[in-house]
Amino acid sequence: MNLKVWGGAGEHGRSAYLLRGSRVHLLLDCGVKREGTGEYPLFEPDVVPKLDAVFLSHAHEDHSVALPLLYRLGYHGEVWTTQETAAQVDSYLESWKAFTERAGGLLPYGETDRGAIRYRYMDEVASRLTWFEVIPGVEAMWGRSGHMAGAVWLLIRTEGKVIFYSGDYTAESLLLEEDCPGQADGQTESAADLAIMDAAYGTDAETQADKLEQLGQTIRSVVQQGGKVLLPVPAAGRGQEMLLWVHRNFRDTPIVMEPGLLSGLERLLLCPEWLRKRDIGTGGDAKGEVEWLLGRDDLLIPVSEDDRLRLLAELGASIWFITDGMMQSEYARWYYDQLSGDPGNLVLLTGHASKGTFADRLLRQPDLYGACDVKKLRYKVHQGREDVRRMMAVMPARHNVLVHAAKEETDRLRSLLVEEGESGHAKVQIHSMSAGEELPF
Repeated sequence: MNLKVWGGAGEHGRSAYLLRGSRVHLLLDCGVKREGTGEYPLFEPDVVPKLDAVFLSHAHEDHSVALPLLYRLGYHGEVWTTQETAAQVDSYLESWKAFTERAGGLLPYGETDRGAIRYRYMDEVASRLTWFEVIPGVEAMWGRSGHMAGAVWLLIRTEGKVIFYSGDYTAESLLLEEDCPGQADGQTESAADLAIMDAAYGTDAETQADKLEQLGQTIRSVVQQGGKVLLPVPAAGRGQEMLLWVHRNFRDTPIVMEPGLLSGLERLLLCPEWLRKRDIGTGGDAKGEVEWLLGRDDLLIPVSEDDRLRLLAELGASIWFITDGMMQSEYARWYYDQLSGDPGNLVLLTGHASKGTFADRLLRQPDLYGACDVKKLRYKVHQGREDVRRMMAVMPARHNVLVHAAKEETDRLRSLLVEEGESGHAKVQIHSMSAGEELPF
C-alpha cells in the first residue's frame, strides 16, 4: 500500500491522508488551512471518485471543512465518523464560509455540495475498541482521542495491512476521556504497518501540569496588578477546558465569557460518554464539574456590545474569554481595540496561530497594534515529544509518520527520536514528510 499526503504533514492544517492499495482507496480526514484566503488538500481529481470510504476523526476545520469539495470533485460515498462529530461540522463550515468572505476569497464548493455529505456513525455500528466492517475487505476500530467531544483515533485493516491514525490526541485532558490505543483488541507486538501520529507540539517535553503552572503564574501576575487578561480560545475543546480551569484557580477574579462557550459547556452534558469519570484536576466526576460551573450564579455573559462596554468599564482585574482563537473576527478585533491601550492588560494566546491571522501578526509585531502585552503559552491539546514516544511504545509500527506540525519541527523530533533509539530496530522507521509526498509501506 501507499500513503499519499494530501495535507497535514509538514504543516499545521488541511489534514488529509490517502491510503491507496491495489483494491481500495481510503481517505483519513479532509481539512483546510487558515492561511491567505484558505488552503485546501492537494486532491488528485482522478483519484477522488475512486475513494471507497472517508473517515473523519473530529470536527475541527483543519480536519473536516474540505468535505464539501470532496463531493464537488466526484466522491459519492460515505463519511465514517461519530454522531457527535457529525453534529458539529455545520458550525465549522459556517465559520469557514465567514472567514473566506472576510479574506476576500470564494468557496470552491456550494450549498449543494454541503448537502451531499452522507455520514455513517461508527459509534452506532460498533462500540469503541471493537472491529467492524466498513466495506468488504476493510475493517476499522475507533477509540476516544481526548481532543474534543466526538474525536477519535482509528485502526484500519485492509489488504493485509494495519494502519493506525491518531487524529488529534491527548491523554492529559482535564475533561475528556481517551482510550489508550494499546488496549485495542487483538493487537500484537507488531501492531501496525503504518502509524500516522499527532506530533503538533514537536520536541516540547513539558506536561500539561507544566503548562498550567506557567499559565497560572502569567495570569496571576496581570490580575494582581489590576490588569485584564484576554483569552481567545476555540468554542469547543480547549475553550471549555480552559474556562473550567480558570474558574477553579481564579475564583475571586471576575471572569467574563462569550455565549458560545456556555453553549459548548451545555453540549458536553448531552454527551457524557466522552467525559472523564474521574477528573484529572480534582479527582471528581467531570460531568459534575461542568454542572458545577454552569450552576454558578456569578457567570458574566455579555449578550450585546452595550453589555461588553458596561463590564469593561465596571471591572478592574478580570479574565475575558472570547471564542475566536486566531482573532480573525470583527468582535475579536473589537475586544483587542478596547484593551490594547493599557500596557497592564494582556492578550494570552494558547493555541496555534496560522500565518497571516491577526493573532499571528500580534505575536510577531505587537507594538504595531497597541500598548498591551501579547504572549503565547500553549494549553496542551496535542502530543509533544514524550507523548509521541509513549504512543510508539503502546502502538508499535514499522513506519511512523509525524504530522500536524511544520516540517522543521517534525524533522527535529525525528532526529531526536532516532538519536534516542526509538527506531533502533532495523524494521522501525520514523518519517517527517510534507504535503504531496508519498510513502510505500
